[in-house]
Amino acid sequence: MNKDRTIAWIGGGTQVKHMVDAAYELGIRFSNPTCTCLGFLGAMLGGGITRSQGLYGQGVDQILRLTVVTASGETLQVDATHNPGLWYAMRGAAPKFGILTAALVRAYPIPKAQNIAWEGAITFADDELEPLIQAIHDLDLRPQMEIDFLFATSGPPLNTPAITAIPFFLGNASEARKAFAPVLAVGPISDETAEVPYDHWGDFANSFSQKGMRKPAYGASLARQGFNPATWRAVYEEFKKFVARYPEAAGSSVLAEYYSTQRAVAISDTGSSYPFRDVPIHVVTIPVYENSSFDETANAFGARVRDLLRSTDGLDTNST
Repeated sequence: MNKDRTIAWIGGGTQVKHMVDAAYELGIRFSNPTCTCLGFLGAMLGGGITRSQGLYGQGVDQILRLTVVTASGETLQVDATHNPGLWYAMRGAAPKFGILTAALVRAYPIPKAQNIAWEGAITFADDELEPLIQAIHDLDLRPQMEIDFLFATSGPPLNTPAITAIPFFLGNASEARKAFAPVLAVGPISDETAEVPYDHWGDFANSFSQKGMRKPAYGASLARQGFNPATWRAVYEEFKKFVARYPEAAGSSVLAEYYSTQRAVAISDTGSSYPFRDVPIHVVTIPVYENSSFDETANAFGARVRDLLRSTDGLDTNST
């Protein structure tokens, strides 16, 4: 790191968890992905959606310089001045142009005691789905805010389908509860939100990072109007039918992530090849199962959910 702790060199294979743990102890934070099992630079250079992007911009905006090995074996320093064409291309489509061995990235100094966010699972009854979707749609999603929305099950032996929201706020609980008041007013069954230190922000996503099982992922991206209550009711009914009929796939889920795009849009998109800065909602449907003989059924389910979501995505073109 530099003396001011605002810039760090990151190795090409660095895992998010290792970065976050070290950063927290040093009194800094990065604008990093939620899932700590990921490689940091791979996720960032694909565009890089993060829960703090409302304040800091997207992942590609965190990169200041790249060290790249080309197909010919040449090592290049790549930034806005050196190899600018490659600089544009790699920030959005990096794997197509070379092997990344290191990067210079932005860091944000913040004392440990202030390096917190308010987050946690809030569970809702089935008949609260439409009011919840409408409340999320109507949120004034400020730069400090992000919210995930999840269909999953309670796990064995009952595998009961559940509707969960996971709000995130860069600040204290009092400010957060005011910001997310419309969602809280729907009336959750349970509320596990709390102030959480930076090195534990990604804990709730650990279940998505378990090794093993087959997990074909079907993505869909949405404009704000993609939070359509009727569409999401249809998706939920499809999900319930799937896990009820196939208990071997009870670990499956449908996860939506709604991001603030103010900062990302304010930064010119002419400097990188990532094209979807103004798209706020990203959804992934993940059938989870063990036997390859189930592939066809799982893929059919993922495709059905994706088609439902895209039917009201509010976008002119596919922006996944």
